[in-house]
Formats: sequence, C-alpha cells, structure tokens
Amino acid sequence: MSRRTQVSPEWSRLFEQIGLPDAARALAESDSLDSLPGRWTALQKPGLGGRERWRWEIETEAGPRTLFVKRYFRTPLQAQWDRWMRQSATHSRAWWEFEQARLLRAAAIAAPSPAAVAESVSLGVERWSMVCLAAARGKPFDAVWKQATLEHAPVTRGRARCELTRRLARFVAAFHQTGRAHRDLYLCHVFVELDAAGEAPPHFELIDLGRVHFPWLLRSRWVVKDLAQLDASARRIGATRADRVRFLTTYLGLPNGRGRVRTLARAVVRKSDHILRRDARKGRGG
Repeated sequence: MSRRTQVSPEWSRLFEQIGLPDAARALAESDSLDSLPGRWTALQKPGLGGRERWRWEIETEAGPRTLFVKRYFRTPLQAQWDRWMRQSATHSRAWWEFEQARLLRAAAIAAPSPAAVAESVSLGVERWSMVCLAAARGKPFDAVWKQATLEHAPVTRGRARCELTRRLARFVAAFHQTGRAHRDLYLCHVFVELDAAGEAPPHFELIDLGRVHFPWLLRSRWVVKDLAQLDASARRIGATRADRVRFLTTYLGLPNGRGRVRTLARAVVRKSDHILRRDARKGRGG
C-alpha cells in the first residue's frame, strides 16, 4: 500500500504558524476536522456519498485565509474505473486535482492555489484521499453576470456584458489549448474578480478540477460538452442569442457568420438542449 503526503512550499510556513506542521496528514486522518485550528463549515449536499467537503477559515500573520478541503473514502468502482481510464492509474482523484491546479497555474491558467494533498493507493485502488485548495478569487461568473445586468444602465450594461463574454471565451479557449477538457464546465465553476476601479481586466479562475482529463480520443466531443455546459448555464441566467454567438466567435477567433462558427454552434446547442431537458426531468437547474 502506498501512502503519500505533500504540502506546497508556499503553504508550509503558514501551516506551521497555526500549529499544523504536518498539515497534509492531519487533514487526511483527523476524525473530526473541526477540532483542528480555525473555523470549519461542512459543505454537504445530496449525492456526495463517499465524499465530504469543508470550508476552512484561518487567521494568519498576513490576514485571514480561506481554503477548501475535500476528502474521499469508499470510492465506488465506477469512479475508480473513470480515474484509471482518463486520469491516473497510480494516483487518487485528490492528487489529480492537486496536480491539475499546480500545472494549470504553471501554464498561466488561473486555478486555486494547491495547498496540501494526501492519499492511500493500493495496487491502483484508491483507499482514501484528501486535497486542500485555496479559495478562488472573486465570485462565480453567473453571479457577476447578474450583477452587471442589474447595476449598469442599458448602454453600459451592453458593453459590460460584451466585455465579460469575450474575456470568458478567451479564458476557456486558453484552457482548452492546454489539451484538457473540464467535464463540469458550468458558469458556477468559473470565478471572476472585477477591478473596482475598472482599470484592470477581470481575473478569471477555474475551480472543481477533479474531473479534468486529456482526451486523446474523440477530443471534439469533450470540447463540445464543455461548451454546451457553459451554454446551458448561460441560458439559465438569461444570456441572449447574441451573447452566446459572441462567445463562440471569440472562442474560435473568427468573425461572425463563418461556417465553422455555425457548425460549432449547432453542435453546442444540441448538447445544451439535452442538458437542460435532463436537468428539468431531475428538477435541477432552475
């Protein structure tokens, strides 16, 4: 059985300050996380069988910091198989998310800072694992979109929405250019931080990286799925057809009306229609 722990160098000193020099092991093996330093909030929801999520707020010399801790146990066979086929046969889901956050940041694609990770893997079978990541900057994109819609006058509202749409498209295109697909790319998983003075461009950050993979077969299928997930969540928050076409033309770097845009748009809309119908049957999405 292989057990591994790792703490990112930039977080080691902070964990020592709060009395957790072996933070990865403590976070993975503690029976009661809320007995550890800081303020803990459980983030449970239906369907999280075999997993638990926590919000962790700590006080440091540099000020308050917020992190999120995910712990996996009793990993079902289907999840094990998915990890073997699409991610890693030797590392856990937690380790995979830790590594994707690190590698994306190294590639200048903003993602949460990976703080600590621990795992137990035996003969390729994940026994348990834990990952600790810093909170993303800003707010979910769908919340920022609603804010831009409510707070701006009609003329400036249109400009704000166009700029956000184009910036989002470039960010998603840069992510896909790394060869990855997200598989859960809804707008709530893209965080945005706006500059209060309006002088700096928005900062985008991608979260929930646990299902990210490198599709070598049928890559276009996975890219369309990512774009359709974005499209479905955009339709839920009232994005217009013009907003959605603007996203795709910017994503492709092509002027409106080109054949490639229309072809991609048809594939994305078919898939997003399917997502919305499925979510309606299950009472999700709103």
